[in-house]
Amino acid sequence: MASYTYLEAQDFLMRKVANFERNLAIIIDKIDEESLKAVKEKLIFNFGEEEKVVVENDGKLEEIAVKDIEKAQKITVNPASFTERKSFTFGDLLEIIRRLRDPDGCPWDRAQTNESIRNNAIEEAYELAEAVDLKDREKMVEESGDVLLQGLFHASIAEEEGFFTPIDVLNGICYKLVSRHTHIFGANKANNPEDALKFWEQAKAVEKSQKSIADKIDSVPVTFGALMKANKVQKIIKKTGFDFANVEDAEKKIFEELNELHEAATDIEREKEAGDLLFAVVNVLRMLDIDPELALSGSTNRFANRFKYVESKAKEIGLVLCKENIDRMEELYQEAKKFEN
Repeated sequence: MASYTYLEAQDFLMRKVANFERNLAIIIDKIDEESLKAVKEKLIFNFGEEEKVVVENDGKLEEIAVKDIEKAQKITVNPASFTERKSFTFGDLLEIIRRLRDPDGCPWDRAQTNESIRNNAIEEAYELAEAVDLKDREKMVEESGDVLLQGLFHASIAEEEGFFTPIDVLNGICYKLVSRHTHIFGANKANNPEDALKFWEQAKAVEKSQKSIADKIDSVPVTFGALMKANKVQKIIKKTGFDFANVEDAEKKIFEELNELHEAATDIEREKEAGDLLFAVVNVLRMLDIDPELALSGSTNRFANRFKYVESKAKEIGLVLCKENIDRMEELYQEAKKFEN
């Protein structure tokens, strides 16, 4: 049984060869002057420039950092334990999760169930969205990893129960990406993003046996937040042509619903009209290609941060936060906007 992965330089450089098993030695052979630079760059990309490798030239072996390679006919990346290495693979992440769930693993991780970590995925997704809004590279890297962890954590727990496995998850998403991109892996041709989305939706409808608009509406997850669900349902129905002719008409509906809210006589009627008002606002945002969930989340965060500033400044100047000081509080609130990115 081979205890190493053997690749010739040209095979190592193929884009399809992108995941390396670090628990086995990786041997890259038949490196020439033309391929050396590219091999070195890929080694740095996957393992880091400080990674120690064994370089062979004319039968002579030397262990050096990847960044220091100047000549090489063969390069070996030796196995390394989790605590020694600085680069990891998809398989490593899964093995680490499994190790944490072992009988002698982490007590907290072992205690978790699919139900107990259910909300974690939602929280991590929002934190990733925030990182994107901030254009914070380090935070995006961290939060993308946290989102990935949630999916594999669920799959690892399910694997122990014989429900499904991480491989089922990987197979499912790969199959979906291939089968729904018929303009890449099939006969269809997409000349723009709209065509691509159309083919994706067509393939999805066939895959899920969605024969009617009702089928598509019923497929919207019940766990979606109200704004997210409204946006999704509107997008589904829009494809039938049942939509406002333009944004201006959609905006008029907001004022119409606002008037109906003012005229509502009972608590039940007010709640109904309030819902219609929010639904009308989502319509306008959808037509402007604005995600209402993210938009409201951003506004809430900005409002909270501005008021934190108001509270901090009020404490400095001895201002009591109360209705009587509303004008001064408003001044501080407006002042807080100046410090936003």
